[in-house]
Amino acid sequence: MADKSYEESLQEFLVSMLYARVGEPGSLHGEGKNARFEIKRSLGGGTCAAGAAFDYALPSGRKVTHIADILVTLPHGRRLTIDLKWASEEFDFFKARAYDMLLIKQSLGRQLWAMMVYLRPLASGVSAERVQEICFPFDLFFACEHQDPQNPAIWVPIVDRIEAEITAI
Repeated sequence: MADKSYEESLQEFLVSMLYARVGEPGSLHGEGKNARFEIKRSLGGGTCAAGAAFDYALPSGRKVTHIADILVTLPHGRRLTIDLKWASEEFDFFKARAYDMLLIKQSLGRQLWAMMVYLRPLASGVSAERVQEICFPFDLFFACEHQDPQNPAIWVPIVDRIEAEITAI
C-alpha cells in the first residue's frame, strides 16, 4: 500500500509546479494538502487548491461531497479535478474512483474536466494498462513509470495539459 504522506508530498509538488506556471505571484497560501493559490488574471483567473471539496448530486438527488487531490475552479463554474495515485497494489481504489467520476460527470456534465495521474516505480503496483481501462470516465489518464516521481521533467506534460485546460475557455 502506498504511503499516504508520500502521496501528499506528490500533491504538494504538483501544486508548486502549477503555481510556478499559472499562479498569480504572491497568491500562494498554506502548504501541503491545504495549499491554494489564485490563477493569473492574464489566464482568465480562478483558483487552484489541494484537497478541495465540491458537491455533486447522485441520481436520487442526494448531495455528496468529492474531495479532489487538486481542484482548479475557473470563472463561470468550470472545474478541473486532478486525482493522484502512487504505486497502488489495490485495484479497488481505481474502481471506486472511476465509479465516483461516472456519478460526478452525470451530475456536473461539461462543467468538469477530470485527470487521473498514476505514478508508479518501474515494475511495481497495478499495471498502467489495467488502471487506464477502468479509469475511462476521466477525460485524461496519465501514467508514469519512474523511480523518482519528484523529478520535474516527468511532470512537464501533466502541467502542460492542465495549463491548456485552464486557458481553453
